Amino acid sequence: MLTTATPDVRFELPALPFERHSLEPALSRAQIDLLYSHYHRQQLTTLNAALAAADPRSLATLASEGPAQLRPAAAQAWGMTLFWHGLAARPAAPEAALTARVAHDFGGWERLASIWSARVVASAPGGFSWLGLASDETLTLMETPEGELPSGIKPLLAIALCEEAYRIDFGDDRSAYFTALWSRLNWETLTLLLDLPCVSPQAMPYVE
Repeated sequence: MLTTATPDVRFELPALPFERHSLEPALSRAQIDLLYSHYHRQQLTTLNAALAAADPRSLATLASEGPAQLRPAAAQAWGMTLFWHGLAARPAAPEAALTARVAHDFGGWERLASIWSARVVASAPGGFSWLGLASDETLTLMETPEGELPSGIKPLLAIALCEEAYRIDFGDDRSAYFTALWSRLNWETLTLLLDLPCVSPQAMPYVE
């Protein structure tokens, strides 16, 4: 992922895959700024304050095997990176193979949106709601509390549930927040991570 290199820190705030204003009107620049420049940066600042620049451990490793006091920040930072790359200013229409997969596993796009929205609304603030691949190769949804990564699934898309993700634009209305995100979800990311046929594949940034 592109970053502005700083030699004395372990983790840099990754560059967004879109301009901060480009998700408007679904999500405002102010909302993106709060989540990106404040919340996401804060997680990395916590890690960098405790780690040497030469520490070789990835975010995923720190989230699962690192010191207990650093695991939450590592998990949140990893989830935020996937969250950003699951959004697009102008999402492409889902590929036929993905549409067939969603129809088989959820009953179609409308059914997936309805189920996922209800789960986002019902979840406690702080963690993530994930669309992932289960061990039986079916698409599934899972929520995790703040500071934890999902287990038993391969994460494909993430929706941030911390209040910093929605309070400026939506207050406490997480249903409206989900609807806004749904219109900007990057189905190409899902297609690439599932290794499904794609007409115009793009390189997927590495997520530590």
